[in-house]
Amino acid sequence: MTKQAPASSRRKRLTEEREREILGVTFDLVAEVGYEQATVDEVARRTKASTATLYRQWENKPKLVITAMMARKYAPLPDIDAGSLRGDLVALALMLPAPHPQGAPTLGIWQAVMSDPALAQALRDVLFAPYLNVLSSILARHVEHGTIRPDNPALAQAERFLLGSIFVEKLLTGTEANSDQLIKVMDALLLPALTSDS
Repeated sequence: MTKQAPASSRRKRLTEEREREILGVTFDLVAEVGYEQATVDEVARRTKASTATLYRQWENKPKLVITAMMARKYAPLPDIDAGSLRGDLVALALMLPAPHPQGAPTLGIWQAVMSDPALAQALRDVLFAPYLNVLSSILARHVEHGTIRPDNPALAQAERFLLGSIFVEKLLTGTEANSDQLIKVMDALLLPALTSDS
C-alpha cells in the first residue's frame, strides 16, 4: 500500500499571480468598508478561495491587511548613506510610509490599531520593520564612526521616537504625519539626544 504524503506537503503554494489577486481584493475591500468591517470570509468569497488557504498563507486578518497595503504601495528600501547622521535620518523620514496609501481614506488602520494588539504587531512586523531595520543600521554605523556614544540612552528609544511621532500626530491632530513634520520633531528632539555628550 502506497503511503500518502503528509497533508502539509500536499498543500499547494499560491502562485504570485493568485497572491497578487487576493491582496488586491483585500486592499479594495478594506478601502470600501473599513478595517473593522472587512473579514477574511468576505475576502475568501470574493476571491473564490478557502478561508483555510488565507489563514495558512497570512495567519490572521491583520497580517493579510498590512501585506495588502505593502503590495499596493511600497517598494523595497534602498540603502541610506548620506554622509551625516542628520542626512541619514532625513533620508529615512522622506521614505517613511503613511499608514495607508493615498486614495484609500477609509482603511481606518490607526483607529483599529488602538483596539487590536494583533494588528499593531502586524503593522510593526510587516509595514514598519524594514524602516526600523534601516534605522538600526544607520545608528550602528554612526556609533562605529563615533558620531553617537555607544552608551547613549537615546539609542534604545530611537524606534519609539520614530513610530511614536507618527502615532502622536494622528492622535493629536487627526491627520497623517508627513516627512516635514517628522524632520522638524527629529531636529528638535532626536538629533540632540543622539549627539548629546552627557
